[in-house]
Amino acid sequence: LLVAARSVQRRMVDGLAALDDVDVLAAFRLANKAMARAARARDTLKQYGAPTWRPFQLAFLLLNLRAMDEPTHHDRAVIDLLFFPTGGGKTEAYLGLAAFTLVLRRLRHPDISGAGVSIIMRYTLRLLTLDQLGRAAALMCALELERKQAARLGDWPFEIGLWVGS
Repeated sequence: LLVAARSVQRRMVDGLAALDDVDVLAAFRLANKAMARAARARDTLKQYGAPTWRPFQLAFLLLNLRAMDEPTHHDRAVIDLLFFPTGGGKTEAYLGLAAFTLVLRRLRHPDISGAGVSIIMRYTLRLLTLDQLGRAAALMCALELERKQAARLGDWPFEIGLWVGS
């Protein structure tokens, strides 16, 4: 357990260090802005105030920043399991990482090579699929609004697709 804790600590420190890269920091900021925009749009009736990250969500992002920044990084072979009860914030954690990944790709490749399939999400329960698709679609809309304001994200729109069936 101590070895695992040291590995997590090292990965979080590596994630913080990755923010020294101009593109990584810009992607992190834009991803956070898009996530907040999507959360505000989803929660307009609830009036919760400003969206915030839960500690485990921020830790999850930091754990994975370096691996998303460097395609050949050894942490790409690590699988992280998020286990919290329903409503615990797992979806936002991985959507935050998805937003970071999409924005970083666009910053580094603002032409057509920065578009295309970047993330595949698989769900086994139909009701969960509809909810998750709605959240992911809201994030894509928020990212698209950010793209229209930031010339560095290229001309190709952020898009989402859905594959149903076998």
